[in-house]
Amino acid sequence: MKEEKNDDYLKQVFVTQTKGFIDISLKRELWQDVSNEFNGKFIISHTSGNVLEILKINIPYKNWEIKLSESDTRPLKFEITFNSGIDYELIINYEDIVENIMKRFGRKEVELGNELFDNKYIIRSRNSEITKKLLTQEIINDFIKFNIYSLSYTTGLKKRTSNLISVISRTIEDKSTIESLIRLHMKIIDKLKELALIE
Repeated sequence: MKEEKNDDYLKQVFVTQTKGFIDISLKRELWQDVSNEFNGKFIISHTSGNVLEILKINIPYKNWEIKLSESDTRPLKFEITFNSGIDYELIINYEDIVENIMKRFGRKEVELGNELFDNKYIIRSRNSEITKKLLTQEIINDFIKFNIYSLSYTTGLKKRTSNLISVISRTIEDKSTIESLIRLHMKIIDKLKELALIE
């Protein structure tokens, strides 16, 4: 299990271009501008001992809140929590060598019929029909355009909640890209609502 965690960390470092330590304080003004644009709440926090800085934006969208975060050592991440009693799960991540081998040995995955997307990403979901409806062409195009590292949607039936988390990268330094990523997550929320997956 420990080896698997190390594997995941190394993969994330390479794919999301983590680059070790990056001084996130240089992005404060950018994040403040983005927050203002979407009527969000901009927060600067630090780890104990003020060693690392963390930037956060909480953006209200309809009945939900889109949370963005990035730190000196962690890539840009989006997180959204919903009320939901529907058992639906989805995991999308880069297709690496291990995944490719597993696919050849019969590991089930959802394919969308978009060669560029299907060759780049692995999609795991027990409900391929809903997944294909959720991942519209517009969402697929944005996924490829912004080189999103991973997205997961999980449901906790006991608490009747679901959680969407996506990890982007550490290389985003312009306002228009962050704003486009926020709008992408708004599209995903709208589609989840349209498919009655969230309340």
